[in-house]
Amino acid sequence: MNDVIIIGGGPAGSALGSYLSMKGISNVILEGANFPRPHVGESMVTSSTRVFEELGFLQTMEDEGFIHKYGASWHPTMGNGEASHTFDWEGKTTEAAIEFSEFPQPGVNQDYTYHVDRGKFDLLLLKHAEKLGSQVYQGVKVIQVLFEGDRACGVRARIAGQEIDIPAKIVVDASGRHTLLGRQLRIKKNDPIFNQYAVHAWFADLDKGNGPTADFIHIYFLPVERGWAWQIPITETITSVGIVAEREIFRKAQMDLETYFNTYVQSNADLARAMAPARRVNEFKVEADYSYSMEKFVGNGFLLVGDAARFVDPIFSSGVSIALYSAKFASGIIQRALESGDVSEAALAPYEEKLRSGVSVWYEFIQSYYRLLPLFTYFIQSPQYRLQVLQLLQGEVFDRDSVPVLDEMQRFIKIVESKDDHLFKRQLAPLTPAAEPDMSAD
Repeated sequence: MNDVIIIGGGPAGSALGSYLSMKGISNVILEGANFPRPHVGESMVTSSTRVFEELGFLQTMEDEGFIHKYGASWHPTMGNGEASHTFDWEGKTTEAAIEFSEFPQPGVNQDYTYHVDRGKFDLLLLKHAEKLGSQVYQGVKVIQVLFEGDRACGVRARIAGQEIDIPAKIVVDASGRHTLLGRQLRIKKNDPIFNQYAVHAWFADLDKGNGPTADFIHIYFLPVERGWAWQIPITETITSVGIVAEREIFRKAQMDLETYFNTYVQSNADLARAMAPARRVNEFKVEADYSYSMEKFVGNGFLLVGDAARFVDPIFSSGVSIALYSAKFASGIIQRALESGDVSEAALAPYEEKLRSGVSVWYEFIQSYYRLLPLFTYFIQSPQYRLQVLQLLQGEVFDRDSVPVLDEMQRFIKIVESKDDHLFKRQLAPLTPAAEPDMSAD
């Protein structure tokens, strides 16, 4: 019998397989697709490099020539004939940028992370897990987790048209946004606030400029509720660009994908300039139903990692980082559980506590960000809070007490809300429950 079956070979599953193999724990990764596969989420945070180094994968990132990401930049927008500005600490309109070198991180020995082609990156990490000892099977779709009573004991998989049952001491759901166990156990809960909808594609010859921020991730504010756009370099010549807004905005626009995309590109002067010479090189894709969480991340004989456990709005490129760290935390708990022979929910619970604490910080940060939007740069430029914001943006989120800037953001929001004549009143976005999804928009 296998020690561990991992459902899914994305970053969470591959990292977990790598960690387990390094600990001498037998594991099988069952991936329904055949890699490489296209996938959104091309930008990393710097804390991810700590995991890559622990797994012996960092040199592969360098050898493959992924674009180095040294920082991030935010751009103001114009909407409805008037400015919707980005503010610095003195209240001046400005583009805001940060460099990761300003906040050195323990265990991170470089001042950059990476932008990646996820198809290529995911395949490399899966192959790395296989090299370390994971048994990897692609094109094998897991259709059900098997239980004896309330304890997971294996999976049922479809291989070459046949269904077979595969036993294991522990089952890990790393199925990503397919959320296999979440759907099977009916423990998936959609976020009550965020219901974002993204339209994105890759472009050649986008004008990134020639300055030091050319290969940063660029975020453009858009003149709609919770609206923003990303610009992520994939190669020296190819750039990923996505338009994000509330799903209800897309539905009401009643436009085809290309018209919708181009309309919002033109709503931000900096983005329109960058896109002027660009040529689209693949089809438009959409991402929806962004934010959700499972009622629990562990149970008797099973754990959920990465997007299979929790997906938070990707505004700060947190997805891969959460996947990697959930794998790191899960591997330690799995090792202790197998050594003790106790794979109960109670034995696995410390993993859930650890992961929830970090994801809750990400969520609080993102929630405050969406209230502030262009006012967020007020804190980036603050001499008092800049380094704490950098700490969060770089993925150091597992100690809430170390980032009192979150409390200050909430205090700032309350002050602005309480004064009808406050200078920033019109800049503060509402935080209201999102509209129910209209499936016809898919």
